[in-house]
Amino acid sequence: MNVRYQDRWLVVVDKPAGLPTQAARTPGDNLFDTLRATFPYVGLHHRLDTAASGLVLFTLDRTANRAVAQAFQRHTIVRTYLAVAVGEVLAARWVRPVDGAPAETRVEVVGTGPGLTALRLFPQTGRKHQLRIHAALAGCPLAGDRTHGGDTARVWPRLALHAARLQLRHPVEDRDLDLQSPLPPDLDALWTKATTHPPAGRGPG
Repeated sequence: MNVRYQDRWLVVVDKPAGLPTQAARTPGDNLFDTLRATFPYVGLHHRLDTAASGLVLFTLDRTANRAVAQAFQRHTIVRTYLAVAVGEVLAARWVRPVDGAPAETRVEVVGTGPGLTALRLFPQTGRKHQLRIHAALAGCPLAGDRTHGGDTARVWPRLALHAARLQLRHPVEDRDLDLQSPLPPDLDALWTKATTHPPAGRGPG
């Protein structure tokens, strides 16, 4: 278990791709149950797709629950994802309903490669599979997406989506947290391929 941050109130863990955040029905091999076997109390406030990797925040003390829950509800926790889409991405925002609910994602193009676009994605809402659905609806599904990507599922062995950064106000102490997770090795080659060229209209720096 790769812990990126821990204090008496919080723990932030780097989840590997393929590991569920929480069991769907019965206890088993998932991040939440692993943490509950380690700490006396664990509060679950958000989830990361099983196929994705990256940072997941949990509380370790009930006194932090209300502030963390409100921060997620008010979208004051800034989440940054790294992703590789198949195709050209032009929009700076994806605004499309997900499961009938309003959803918005801010999009930043990092670079392009042969048939690929490297992205930073900033979800402004928290719908299930939002980033994957938005990319697919925009005609540029994420590489390796076996649920929403169609033929692009074969482009890469795993989903090209990584929760790379969490920025938040500490729920108890008067300070900001800026937590980061490097791109995992199983996405390095794809990311390098997708960043062959800088974004259109910009120089190398």
